[in-house]
Amino acid sequence: MDIFFTLVVTLIPLYILIGLGFIAGRFLQVDRTTLANLALFIFLPVVVFGFIIQLDFRPEYTILPFILYAIHALIGLSMLKVGRKIYEGPEANILALTASMGNTGYFGLPLVLLLFPPEAVAIYVFAMLGGSVYEATIGYYIAARGRFDMRSSLKKLAKFPTLYAMALAFILRGAQVEVPEAFFIYWTYFKGAYVVIGMMIIGAALSNVRHLVIGPRFFSLALLGKFVLWPGLVCGFILLDKLFFHMFTPEVYSLMLVMSVVPPAANIVAFAAQLDLVPEKAATTIFLGTVIALFYIPLVLMLTGIQ
Repeated sequence: MDIFFTLVVTLIPLYILIGLGFIAGRFLQVDRTTLANLALFIFLPVVVFGFIIQLDFRPEYTILPFILYAIHALIGLSMLKVGRKIYEGPEANILALTASMGNTGYFGLPLVLLLFPPEAVAIYVFAMLGGSVYEATIGYYIAARGRFDMRSSLKKLAKFPTLYAMALAFILRGAQVEVPEAFFIYWTYFKGAYVVIGMMIIGAALSNVRHLVIGPRFFSLALLGKFVLWPGLVCGFILLDKLFFHMFTPEVYSLMLVMSVVPPAANIVAFAAQLDLVPEKAATTIFLGTVIALFYIPLVLMLTGIQ
């Protein structure tokens, strides 16, 4: 129990930042889109570059984004099928997104920064590519209710600057180019800025919702996918790897578990509002899922031995 409470206390500052983001969005008219653009297009590429340039890369790491993409897709398409048997309206689409898309960036990355050494964080940000590609492909398809434009999706993915930051880091590593020490001084500032802005985005996204709508069946199915199916599939893969493949270390297993138990992605609120996919119900589920995660994540990490 000491480990559990220590982890809860570790997470509380992140939730304070979410609260500050809510205040900024509701009372100071801070725009979530502006914060997201700062995080995605300025801070995250620099943060990712700094981690990748220090990564002791192994060939087996290349499979991680594919594994995570497959899990995203399996849960998303399965929950879409389940949702269509229950709902006639857009609830099925937003259910699939909420169950399959975790907040691995704005929530998960700050959490990993708190709990793991830099070399492990680099593996995590590389694995996050699987979720980014899923969001730009199948996630986009689900959100658009079948009006899928592959060309637009690939254009969106091509504008994701983190891809180019990763590529540049790998090129410089391959060429054995030394990055100046001054870069890492400012890189530390960028990491801190990303944590603060990333967590505030969650609160700012929720601040635009005026009414919370709880749908018990929707809520239960969404969290079943996010907090049960996700860690269940990841644990299944870990077991297979331990028994047969022997590709990854316990540290990689821990990173995958963290990725599996983060709350639903804050971006879903924007998807739901833009496409009129029951935004109040989506926001309520994401809000409550984020609250539950404060206790659920420490419980999972304690039971799996991650400290």
